[in-house]
Amino acid sequence: MSTRLRGVLAPVLTPFRSDLDADVDAFVAHCRWLIDQRASLAIFGTNSEAASLAVDERIALTDAILAAGIPASRLMPGTGACSIRDAVTLTRHAVGNGLQSTGRTGR
Repeated sequence: MSTRLRGVLAPVLTPFRSDLDADVDAFVAHCRWLIDQRASLAIFGTNSEAASLAVDERIALTDAILAAGIPASRLMPGTGACSIRDAVTLTRHAVGNGLQSTGRTGR
């Protein structure tokens, strides 16, 4: 049985570099800061840039914060996508890493 997220769930902004790639280091640092403030993280939701990021970018950023030691139990990634295949890929990645996903499609 998984533990449900409780308390503050902060929508996480995704920082970008001048070449328009996601700034992984800044993203990880921002996520750590939010965790240090006792917030759990809503990554790639409707308040973030999910619709502007490719599936592989969303997976890579999720992997980066997990590799940096951000606990999976404190993450809720938005896995929704206009494509059912993309939503399934993102949801499988989230669940496979012990994350709770929103799994919404059609946004």
